[in-house]
Amino acid sequence: MRPTLRVVLGMGLALSAAGCSDYLSGPGVTTDPNNISSLTRPGPLYVAIQVALSPQREGQMARDAMEYMQQIAGVARQQLSTDRYLESPTGTDTYFGAIYGSTNVSTGGGGLLDIHKMEQLARKADDSLYVGIGKVYEALVMGFAADIWGDVPYRQAADSTILKPRFDPQLQVYADLQANLDSAVHVYLAATGQSNLGPPQDNAELIYAGRNAAGLRAVYTAVAHSLKARLYMHTAAVDPTAYQKALAEAAQGISTPDDDFLLYSDATASNNNIWWQFNSARAGDIGPGAAVVEIMKRRAAAGVEDAQRLNFYFTGADGASPAPVSDFFGYRPAATTNMVTSGTIYNGNGSPASAYSFFASAFDGATGPGDFRMPELSYAETQLILAEATWHVSCAACAPTTVVGAAQPFLDNARRNRHYGMTGGAPVIFGDAPGTLPATLQNIMEEKYVTLFLNPEVWNDWKRTCLPSLAPTPPAGSTKPGTSPIPGRLPYGLTEINANSNTPGTSSAGVPVTSVSRNPNQPAACPVLNYTSSNPLAN
Repeated sequence: MRPTLRVVLGMGLALSAAGCSDYLSGPGVTTDPNNISSLTRPGPLYVAIQVALSPQREGQMARDAMEYMQQIAGVARQQLSTDRYLESPTGTDTYFGAIYGSTNVSTGGGGLLDIHKMEQLARKADDSLYVGIGKVYEALVMGFAADIWGDVPYRQAADSTILKPRFDPQLQVYADLQANLDSAVHVYLAATGQSNLGPPQDNAELIYAGRNAAGLRAVYTAVAHSLKARLYMHTAAVDPTAYQKALAEAAQGISTPDDDFLLYSDATASNNNIWWQFNSARAGDIGPGAAVVEIMKRRAAAGVEDAQRLNFYFTGADGASPAPVSDFFGYRPAATTNMVTSGTIYNGNGSPASAYSFFASAFDGATGPGDFRMPELSYAETQLILAEATWHVSCAACAPTTVVGAAQPFLDNARRNRHYGMTGGAPVIFGDAPGTLPATLQNIMEEKYVTLFLNPEVWNDWKRTCLPSLAPTPPAGSTKPGTSPIPGRLPYGLTEINANSNTPGTSSAGVPVTSVSRNPNQPAACPVLNYTSSNPLAN
């Protein structure tokens, strides 16, 4: 392991009362194997790998993404600055290091080094099922890194003799991950035999606990196809042929909500949902975002949304739960009030009593058991990938409001299967959505926006489509949206910048690397909108 990562993970990943990182604890993480080289089965590492996904997908990187996408708002302290696009290399440091982290260092673990070690142990045991599953997790972890930072170390990152690994171009990383997933699907997950026992032998499977080897082989094959489709969508803005490739993969992807990939949480203090933990430790730092609330209210007024999702995500502004649709109010970015708006666009002042909604029990650290398992990759996302990809293949030059009939069945499938994770060991099901929503690109992306609540994938969707239409955060002291685009990336971690002279100042696409720039897969910035009549779609 290279020294850069030792320093990063030595900082720890636990959220303290004064700190702003996140918990990373639980089986296989705080119960760290004392001597990783003595392991003969990949199970202990595999547990750490599964548990470590939650702090990455639900921690500060997710809060940054969701603030940029206005599903949440930064209301106080660090989150107020983050919501004004002031995230720093210090703020991302722990998370960048955790992408590569190993369980034999401090309290971290579950990153690329652990995944490679797990795959090595599985090969020694001739266990192809474990190798195939490891490759899926490798694509999840490194795909997330490429999504956020663009060019990242990958090909040299796990070589302990290379202390300053080069940064691979973002599009190359995506291509490498596609090849990695192909080998998972066509070689390792396809293999059978007496030695291919996988996690059931050592009870290490947390995500799909209770499934036997054959069941895990089938479900991880479907997950791999859905993940390939997702990653193809991430390159579609620079390679339009990716839409057709995504269609082919999504058609073989997750085919039922029963196979949704749900991040691991439980009711124990060490494994509570990270959003729930954050709101417990830092109550009042974030609040519901006005954009997601107003989009759902607008959809409800049009007869294509109901109060089910709103009530699971939030409380009413008067604290009631459940509450009618009209009782929900979110914060404008950075809790800005008296926004300059026109028409019926919400100005951010809260309810008539100047009150705001809060997060409901799944995410509120003051209530509920904290065991909510969030969907990372789902049937609904897979269907909405099919809908969007079909729309583009059928109508590449159309306006976003054009209806494409071929995309309609996939949009309808997602709306008829409104599942959203699991709590208390039972799936959360909202029932069929009301009405009929025509398959325009705007409607498909807004459906995905409200379906993938708090999932950083929404940020990737917006960078590709500029939908939903969002106005930038106002500068401090202003009531008008900013004049610079919403960021398309985050800054590299400070330790990596200081220790690795290969850390780029310009991306492989020739774009200066700053905290408010874009990655190579986003060739153009989205329009800078406001809330006046000249931008009627700004939410």
